[in-house]
Amino acid sequence: MPSRRNYLTIFQDGRTRLQSNAPINNFNSQGITKGYLDVLSIEMEKLYDNFEFLVGAFDPSRSTGSNLDKIGFLLGENRSVALAAADYSTTNFYFYIDTRLNWDLQKMMGNYTIDELDVLQEQGYITLSGGTVTQLKIPQGTLVSNSNQSISYSTINDAFITSASTSVYVGVVASSAGPASNVNSNVLITNNISSIPQLRKISNFIRNSNRYPIQNGRFSFNDDQFRYQISTSKAAKPSNEISIRRTALSVPGVRDIMFEKNKYGNGTVNLIVDGTSPLLSQGLIDTIKERVQLQASYGDTIFVSAPEYVGVEISFNIIVDPTVTDSLTARNNARNAIISYINDLPIGGEIVWNQLISEVFKIPGTRDFVPNYFKLGNYDSFNKINRNQIVLRYTNQKANLAEKFYTDVGLCSACIAQ
Repeated sequence: MPSRRNYLTIFQDGRTRLQSNAPINNFNSQGITKGYLDVLSIEMEKLYDNFEFLVGAFDPSRSTGSNLDKIGFLLGENRSVALAAADYSTTNFYFYIDTRLNWDLQKMMGNYTIDELDVLQEQGYITLSGGTVTQLKIPQGTLVSNSNQSISYSTINDAFITSASTSVYVGVVASSAGPASNVNSNVLITNNISSIPQLRKISNFIRNSNRYPIQNGRFSFNDDQFRYQISTSKAAKPSNEISIRRTALSVPGVRDIMFEKNKYGNGTVNLIVDGTSPLLSQGLIDTIKERVQLQASYGDTIFVSAPEYVGVEISFNIIVDPTVTDSLTARNNARNAIISYINDLPIGGEIVWNQLISEVFKIPGTRDFVPNYFKLGNYDSFNKINRNQIVLRYTNQKANLAEKFYTDVGLCSACIAQ
């Protein structure tokens, strides 16, 4: 597109040309020459405006908003709608009887009298067998929240704690759409069971949590994200890499994917997912698998998996300036800096020891970093256990192709050196 010109530049250029090529020098505000030049400049500026509008409307690299939606429609692409964060799997969010009590279901229900238990059974909250409570129902729609109730989810089904188990998994969905309801692990820790009169006696003994992050809430695609969809629309054919990648990246919570072709035989593809959160829930993996399988050609099979997590255990001390009045905050900031650095590494990434140390020195008031130990292990993301740890020297460590480094406050410890 030619460089845009406004009224002033057009007028000045016109006056210069007239003065150079015609015996005209009267450009005062009352003159005919200035009047004609004004009209020409105003109309030319309008032409540039209209031309710029047309270019913006038809050029996907510059078009925005509804104009970009129209281009997408012509190419068979629709901007995605806003989604509420949710996890429908049975491996993430769960209710459980407070483990500090060492109670089973029968002992917890001992807070009720025989007559009260009969009423609970009549109303469908419990199942009695020979005077023994064999099942407790936590009704669908129970609200669960973070510690300050700023983020809330509701259960999508009834959840049943049985005499054979002290916990139960159930799907949950956020109360509002968008990324503001996305949560990390162990955030949904409160509930409103106390608002159910029949269960008020035991509400303090029923806890809840989420083992994995729930990060699939989003607003609709922004213009840049939609441009990517448009730009790859014609190159995406069933079962090719572009088509599969587009589909996987359209799932909220996915940062990138890696391909392993023919891992399980001819016609198979294994996708290793790199999420926006370091840990992936089974619900997110199932969603990706469902979406990408629609892009597979007949006879092809697409597998989806989380990376192999390598647990990073680090213990260190920091030395702070004498002027630092809150050394505890400095210690926590140093630990969080290391956790963020490690968890932000991509699949197959490398822990650069000097970079790790430099992250600590970015904390104001930090004078020195003293490592105590450095270990790598096989991290069990479900049970939160780091197995088979190996003590290492303080050197760079490179993950394998399908591995991702992970750490958290349980694996990374810090103290203030005296």
